[in-house]
Amino acid sequence: MQQHLTRIEQANLIAGHAVSYATAYLDGRHNAQQLGDNADRLFLDLLVVETPETSTFLIPVQLLVITMMRTAKCARDLSQWPSREDRWQSVIASLVELVTHESRHLTKDRA
Repeated sequence: MQQHLTRIEQANLIAGHAVSYATAYLDGRHNAQQLGDNADRLFLDLLVVETPETSTFLIPVQLLVITMMRTAKCARDLSQWPSREDRWQSVIASLVELVTHESRHLTKDRA
């Protein structure tokens, strides 16, 4: 028997992927190109699962994904990157924390 995920479960899964990809970049396991590629895929996934039920939960995830995209773009411009790297990585880390918190809260509320 095949079970289908609800939209909110899909949104939570995408949130987990976003946190995983962002953390891999912050830990040095992924480079800027991988970060950008992952963010582009996640952005498309987010468009598919956005519904009235998921829209509020997805706002922090969207912010994280957009920040991942912007960070990858800045990292490609090496002339400006050293002065911006710490700031963008701090923003990603803060958004990872926010998305993780919101995801746990969502899971707790649905239990």
